[in-house]
Amino acid sequence: MNPKSNYKFCPLCRGAFEKKKLVRHEPQRLVCRECKFIFYLDPKLVACTIAETSRGIVLQRRNKEPKRGCWVLPGGFVDRGETLEEAAKREFFEETGLTSTINCLLGNYSYPGEANIIIVYQSDITGGSIRPCHESMSIDEFKRGDIPWDRLAFDTTKNALKRYIEKTAL
Repeated sequence: MNPKSNYKFCPLCRGAFEKKKLVRHEPQRLVCRECKFIFYLDPKLVACTIAETSRGIVLQRRNKEPKRGCWVLPGGFVDRGETLEEAAKREFFEETGLTSTINCLLGNYSYPGEANIIIVYQSDITGGSIRPCHESMSIDEFKRGDIPWDRLAFDTTKNALKRYIEKTAL
């Protein structure tokens, strides 16, 4: 579904949107017929963390669609005014109950036609106790040889885990 079709009315004056080509080399934009407000459909930033306990890599089993029941990296949307690093640590704690410190940026991922840009950090766990949140069916720790590759939710999870394993192989 084209995300532009989801928005029909201006958030400022409630006028109707129309699609207009404002600049020749750019895509059509949603423009309010009344107040001329331009509604840009910008990407959303997602910050994720890969961290390991002594028992393995921490993954979250999703409790919501899309891909309910599949495994993902703990992470979520970056709030306005929050740094990527703050978001990664906050989301990791909210979703796992574990506190962390970031070691390095592992990678960033974007895909054609997708609204999300995913930033993945490699982190160390500094405290807390594992517990799932309302967005998780469960939290588990997987040894590298036991990662459920066929039950990972998204390409980013697969690609980031492969990169992490390659980078940290001893």
